[in-house]
Parts: sequence; structure tokens; C-alpha cells
Amino acid sequence: MRGLFALVALAGLAILAGCGEPGPKKYDVSGTVQYEGEPVTEGDIMFASEDKTIGPEGGKIKDGKYALKVREGKNRVEIRGTKIIPGKKGSMGEPFVDSFIPEKYNTKTELTADVGSGKTTHNFELKK
Repeated sequence: MRGLFALVALAGLAILAGCGEPGPKKYDVSGTVQYEGEPVTEGDIMFASEDKTIGPEGGKIKDGKYALKVREGKNRVEIRGTKIIPGKKGSMGEPFVDSFIPEKYNTKTELTADVGSGKTTHNFELKK
């Protein structure tokens, strides 16, 4: 009986090991993000595939740079930048954080990026 259990367990592991992530291949994507000629010091970037069955991939922007894994294909790109406003406080006394990137680059984004072999660096220079 123990032998049968071990055989079933090994078969299950073999099946799981052969299962990769479904869908298009992922690539390491990186680049820079500037707003009005200055690096976005803190923020978030999201790549959302045109294929609605695939969830978005997101990452952090730090000192104007980002790096994350993104599925191949055409993606809608959303960028959000935040900065602390000195001397201003939130409702609970916390530092006030301002979202300064216009909607045309996030909730109403106009940005796209085609990700694939040889298409893994995407720099974004945003204007008001």
C-alpha cells in the first residue's frame, strides 16, 4: 500500500512540475520614467495586456527606474507618481502624499508598450 501511495505522489509531482504558467511568455522589462524632464522618484507602473484573460503586471518606480516581468504582446501602460508635500498633513496627521501624474497616463492612459524578444526596454517621458 505504501508503494502505491508513493507512486501516486510521484506521479502528481511530475504532473505539477510540467505545468508552467499558462499564456504568453514573460520577459524582464525595464526602463526609465520622467515627468516634465525629471525622474519620477516614487511611483507605480502597470502593464495590462490587450488580452483581457491575462491579468496586469505591476511594479514600483524608484528614482526614475523600474524593472518587472511582463507577458509578451501589446500592453496598455499606467503610470502613477507620488510625492510627499512638506508641511502638509493628511486627515490623520500623516504626511500628505500627492499623486502628480495626470490621468492621461494612468486611469485614462494613452501609453502602450509592445513587449517581446528585443522589445524589453521601455522609457517613458511624460509631459503635463
